[in-house]
Amino acid sequence: MATISRRHFLGAGGALGASALLSACGSTDAGGSGSDLTIWNNLPDAQQNEYFRKHFAAGYRGKYPVRFSPKASSTIDRLIQTALAAGSGPAIIVTPGPSSFVSSYWSAGYLADLGPYADHYGWQNTFAPWALGASRVDGKLATLPASYETMAFYWNPDTLDKLALTVPRTRDDFEAFCAESKGKGHVPLAAGNADYKGANEWFVGLGLNHGAGPEAVHSALTGETKWTDPVFVDAIDRLASYFKKGWFGGGVDLYFTNNFPTVYGDLASGKATAMLSGSWEFSNLGAYFGKAAGNDATWDWTTVPALGKDIPEVVWDLAIGQSVGVNTNFEDTAAAADYLNFLTTDLKTIITGVERMNFAPPPVHIKAADFSADADPRIVRLYSRLSAAQSIGYTTWTFFPQQTETYMIDYFENVITGSLSARDYCAGIQSRFSRERAQGRVPTAPKPAGGLS
Repeated sequence: MATISRRHFLGAGGALGASALLSACGSTDAGGSGSDLTIWNNLPDAQQNEYFRKHFAAGYRGKYPVRFSPKASSTIDRLIQTALAAGSGPAIIVTPGPSSFVSSYWSAGYLADLGPYADHYGWQNTFAPWALGASRVDGKLATLPASYETMAFYWNPDTLDKLALTVPRTRDDFEAFCAESKGKGHVPLAAGNADYKGANEWFVGLGLNHGAGPEAVHSALTGETKWTDPVFVDAIDRLASYFKKGWFGGGVDLYFTNNFPTVYGDLASGKATAMLSGSWEFSNLGAYFGKAAGNDATWDWTTVPALGKDIPEVVWDLAIGQSVGVNTNFEDTAAAADYLNFLTTDLKTIITGVERMNFAPPPVHIKAADFSADADPRIVRLYSRLSAAQSIGYTTWTFFPQQTETYMIDYFENVITGSLSARDYCAGIQSRFSRERAQGRVPTAPKPAGGLS
């Protein structure tokens, strides 16, 4: 699926830029009035919008033509919510992942059940099982996963060479890496949330999955362990200590004022030694490195190091970056499901979009051989390895219920400023999580080991 994820992230200013809000092109239609299929999507620039229009809309050959309308990342969710409440909206409903909006849309009756089409298209064999599981609400397939992502450790090889540092793999490695980097006058990890407060959850998720461990997180997501368990309190307290030491962004105050151009620029210039962020950065870093930026800087990536004791060195944080469903107001659910099948499983179209536009693919089975010889080897390595991941972690925006996720974003800032203890923060997570779990709002989480296929 052609999308760059973390929707609210894309709504930020700076290097990313949001596409201008264009006219709704039938925004009052009830899903397209039966004469066409409408889809609204948020992409960061005109080039990507045009590519999506040509290959993912006009390129579809089905019962109805597909009409694509670009929307700004900062407004698309509000526009969709308003349209659905008015009994209209696009035929294809796009959301920023299964934990955001999907359960409320389903409860309100806005989303059609896609379950009847799963066997027909063989989705259970096409998508990674965890992704279909996380796409269910009340046991029903409410959406399909349109893109997926993971977290990564980025670095500038030239900077590490100059500082005689190596990429960390264990907690001891990581702490030594950051301490030595700071001691040599560098920011250990480029970071900031001035453009996007939601960046907080990227780091909270890393603290939990790589600090407490995926087994512990899975146990809490399934209700067997409480989020107040010392393993989580210690992980959050340790993560907060890294912020207070100035390892993230150069200091807590700077973390709050650093925007994304600063973050990327610091990594490219060598002011920052490394960066912890998501795979969506593949589409953002190009403007700051190499010919496009007028420098000879390069970047590379690897998996996030362990941040706790006895934690696997390789854990792939799983996330569905975008979900797509069918508007119940559209009169031909079967035709809309056929388009969803093209959008999320046509491997040739998907892989070409990944290579040419840095689009994030759906969580379908991808091998290195699926890419052309011209593909960026860093992209090939990412998606071929991620598709075959054996040890996984759980991102907040995919596996945590919405109110819990919002709390984790908002109140983590109080932890790193010292106004809220890690223990009280975890108690706040538990109180919200237990309530939402009782309401059936927690997405299905796969076991942390054993493979994804």
